[in-house]
Amino acid sequence: MNKNIDIKNIKVAKRYSHALAQSADKDIDEILENLKSINEVIFENQDLRTFFLHPVISLKDKKETLKSALQDKVNILTLNFIKTLLDENRFGIFKTIYELFKKEADKIKNKQEVEIISAVDINEKSKKMLEEKLKTKLNKDVVLNYSKNQDILGGFIIKIEDKVIDLSLKTKFETLTKY
Repeated sequence: MNKNIDIKNIKVAKRYSHALAQSADKDIDEILENLKSINEVIFENQDLRTFFLHPVISLKDKKETLKSALQDKVNILTLNFIKTLLDENRFGIFKTIYELFKKEADKIKNKQEVEIISAVDINEKSKKMLEEKLKTKLNKDVVLNYSKNQDILGGFIIKIEDKVIDLSLKTKFETLTKY
């Protein structure tokens, strides 16, 4: 599970992300980019995060700050969505909404993120072959994210959402030692 997803607020966040995705239509990529920027600017900056989440600061001040910072820089739907989050006192779950919105956008665009964990760097030819196989198998455009973990000894692990395909030597050795 993604560390930016707050499990206790996931139900509410899903409703918001789904509503935004359904409203986004052809602007989905622009809105996704807007949300990414807002996430980076506000939630990666301690002072701004504190300002927008602080209960003593008035809603009016938060909205005025937001409007002056974002107006003419983001899609109007994004701006209205953020204002709604402030109005509904849901801005604190923005990161979760953003992560879920990315998944909704991927569904709409028939795109799937896949994590590949290997013991060593995978060469370009193998990456291309893996991408083509997964694209065919999933019947979606795939975005592969690679990482290394030398503990798996060899082979690789494929993670697709909450599914794990473990083709590592470590797991094969552990299975063999059980018999």
